[in-house]
Amino acid sequence: MKYRVTLSIIFDNYEDAKKIYDFLAGYGRLFKTIRKGEPVEERSLIMLERCYHDEEPTKPCEILEQYTSE
Repeated sequence: MKYRVTLSIIFDNYEDAKKIYDFLAGYGRLFKTIRKGEPVEERSLIMLERCYHDEEPTKPCEILEQYTSE
């Protein structure tokens, strides 16, 4: 059995978002991959994105940084 934490937090500024991202990435050694190499593989991951969903017209988020389990 594993445990999962799922987060999706929207910030008003980059600095606050970056602080949380860096904090979580600091625990990357704890991130696990389940069923590595299999078609049903699931990886732990965190992303720092620039989000344009509050603008008109909207456009997709832009990934600035990403940390994925091995």
